[in-house]
Amino acid sequence: MNKTLKYALGAVLTAGIITPALAQNNFPDVPDNHWAYEALARMKQDGLLVGYPDGLFRGNRPASRYELAVAVHAVYMHLKNITDGLQSQIDEIKNRAPINIDDLKAAIAQLQADVNNMKGWGDDIANLKKLADQFQKELASLGVDVEGLKKDLADLAKRVGVLEAHRLPIDIHGDVNLFMMAGGSSSHRPGITVDGRPVGVADTVFAGPTFVPVGMTQDLTMFHELGLHISSNNETGPKWHATMVTGNMLGDASGPGSPGGFFSAGAFPSQSGTSSGAGFHEANESVYFQDLAVDFDTSIIGQGFSAELGRTSYSVDPYIFQRPDVTPYYSNDRWDNGKWMIDGGVLGFHFGNGGVKFDVFAGRNSPQSATNGVILQPMNVGVRVWTPGDPRPVGLTGGGTVTALFPVDQSLGLNLNVPLGTNGKLDLAYIWLESNTGLNAGVTRLANREAVFGGDLKWNFGAITFDGGYSQTNITNGSKNVVNKDNWAWHAGLAYENSKWGATVAYRAIDPFFAAPGDWGRIGLWWNPTDIQGPQASVHINLTDQLKLSASGEWDSGVKNSFASPTGGTFFGMQTNDHVNRYTADLGYRVNDAWNVSFGVEWVDWMLKVSPNTPGIVSGPTIGNPAERWYNIGLGYNLSDMARLNFLWQISDYDAKGQTGFNPFGNALGRATGSLLTTQLTIKF
Repeated sequence: MNKTLKYALGAVLTAGIITPALAQNNFPDVPDNHWAYEALARMKQDGLLVGYPDGLFRGNRPASRYELAVAVHAVYMHLKNITDGLQSQIDEIKNRAPINIDDLKAAIAQLQADVNNMKGWGDDIANLKKLADQFQKELASLGVDVEGLKKDLADLAKRVGVLEAHRLPIDIHGDVNLFMMAGGSSSHRPGITVDGRPVGVADTVFAGPTFVPVGMTQDLTMFHELGLHISSNNETGPKWHATMVTGNMLGDASGPGSPGGFFSAGAFPSQSGTSSGAGFHEANESVYFQDLAVDFDTSIIGQGFSAELGRTSYSVDPYIFQRPDVTPYYSNDRWDNGKWMIDGGVLGFHFGNGGVKFDVFAGRNSPQSATNGVILQPMNVGVRVWTPGDPRPVGLTGGGTVTALFPVDQSLGLNLNVPLGTNGKLDLAYIWLESNTGLNAGVTRLANREAVFGGDLKWNFGAITFDGGYSQTNITNGSKNVVNKDNWAWHAGLAYENSKWGATVAYRAIDPFFAAPGDWGRIGLWWNPTDIQGPQASVHINLTDQLKLSASGEWDSGVKNSFASPTGGTFFGMQTNDHVNRYTADLGYRVNDAWNVSFGVEWVDWMLKVSPNTPGIVSGPTIGNPAERWYNIGLGYNLSDMARLNFLWQISDYDAKGQTGFNPFGNALGRATGSLLTTQLTIKF
C-alpha cells in the first residue's frame, strides 16, 4: 500500500513527463520495459489512473488542472478505503469467535503489516493536503466535499504521526539470485555466447585449438548472489544508503580458465575487442559495497541543490557515458542500470521553475575491488581499430590493434538538462577522464587523458518522437594530441507509437577512433562497434492482447576507405564496400498472469572484400561471408509478486566461412555450434 501511494503521488506531482510505449495489462502505450511500467500498472489496477477514453495513457501530453484534480481525489479515496479497511479488519477480529488460533494470528499479523505500511505516509499526506488546497476550485466543481477531504487528511496525518514515531530508523530490502548456466557441444564443436565465450567445453583445458567437447552435465556452473540494500528512514537532514553484495559471480585470476568468472572475463573496455576464450566458472566468494553514500537536498541562493557523496554512480547517454551491460544472460537492476560507479560525489543544481538541471560529478573510478581483489567496474577508454582479415572483434575483452588505450582512474563530468517546453528536452555533457598508471607494467602508454563531449535532443510531435545526438572523443598524452579527428559519432531517428503497434527508423555513423565509455549496442559478437555507418529499423505489433511480435534490422558498411593513423601512417579499416547486416525477431506470448513464453532469432551476415595492405588499393573481390546465428526459447514464471523464475535455451551456429580471422576462438575451428541453458531464480524482499 505504501508503494502504491508513493507511485500515485509521484504521478500526480510529475504528471505529463512519462514516455509512452507498448505493454500488456497496462495502458497500451506503455511498454513492459519502461521504467514506470509497474507503477502505472498498479495505479491503473487500483483505479488511481484511468487514462483517456481511447484507453491510452498519453504520457508525453501535459495534464490539465481538472485531470490533476481527478488524480488527487482518486489518491484521497484510495487512502480512505485503506483506512476504512483497517477499521473493518479490527472490527472483524473483535467480533470473531476465537476458535481457530492460527487464523486469528494470521489476521493480526496482516493487520500489523498494514499498519506498518502506513508509517511512511507522513510526507505524502502533507503533499496531498497541499494539492487539495491548490486544486480546491476544480475539486469542488467535480462535486467533492473539499472541507471534508481536508478534515479527513488532517485526522489521518495525526494517526500517521503517532505511527511514524514508532517506526524503525532504517529500511532493509534486497534480492537473492540463484543462477545456473549449462553448455553443450554439438557435432564435437563448442557453442558460442553473444559475448564470445565457449560453451560445451571442459573449462579447465580449453585453450587455443585444444578443447574437449562435453555435455551440459559437465559444463555446468552454479552462481549465487545476495544484494542487501540498507537506507535511513529519517525525514529531515542527510540520508544514507548502502548496498552490500556477496556471491561467487565476480571473475578472479585464480580459477580454471582464468580470468573467467561471470561478470569479469578480463577488463571490460568501452571499445570491443577479442575474447579471451575463457568459459564460465564459479569464482571465489566475494563481498563488496556496490554503493555507500550520503545524500541531502537544500538550496543555494534561492535555487534547489542536491548532493550525493560517497560510493555513488552516474550515467549520461549511450554514446557519451554509460556502462555496458556485460551480463547479457543475467537480469539484475544493479548490474543493468547503465551507471558507472565512482568514489566521489554528484552535485545537482536546479534552476527556477522550468526544470533546468545542472549536474557535476567527480571521483575515482578505481580501485573499487571486492574481497577477492577483482575490480568491480573497470573502465578502459581509447582506440581499438579493426580491419577485415585481422582477428575479428569479439565481446568486450581486449584484442584488435591498440593505438591508444588506458584504464581510467578518475573522472570529472558536467551534464546540463534543459526542458524545451512540454515537448522536448536537450542534454549536453562534457567529461574529462584521466589515468594515473600505464596500461600494463613496463608498457609505455600512448595516452592518459580523454575528453568526451556531446549532446542529445528529444522532441515529441504527437505520436512521433525524434531522437538525435552527436558526441566526440579527444585523446591526449598530457597536453599532446593523440586522437583529435575521425573520432565522432552521430545518430538520428524517428519513433511512432499507437495502441496497437510502433516502429522506429534511424541512421547512425561511428568513426573508427570514437572511444566513449558508452553502450551503443552490438552486432553479433561485436560490442560497441566502430567504423560503421548505416540505417536501422524496428517494429513491434500487438497481434492480440497476449501475443506480441518484434523485429529489427541494421545495415552497415565502413565509414570510408582509409584514415590517418594516430601513430603514423595510414589505417585501412572497414571499407565502404564491406558490409555487415544484423536481423532480430522475437515472438512473445503471455499465457496468463503467471506464465509467458518467447521465441527469438538473431542473424548477422558479413560481406567482406579484400582488405588493402598498401595505399591506393581500396577494394577487391569478395573474400568471404561469415555468418552468426542464435536461436532463443525463453520461459518465465511468476512464483509471486516478489519471486520470478526464468529459463533460456539458446542454440548457436557460428560459421567463419573460411575466414581465418573469424575463427571464433583463435583456433582452427571454423564453426561453433552448441547450446546454452540458463536458469535464474530471483527473490526480492
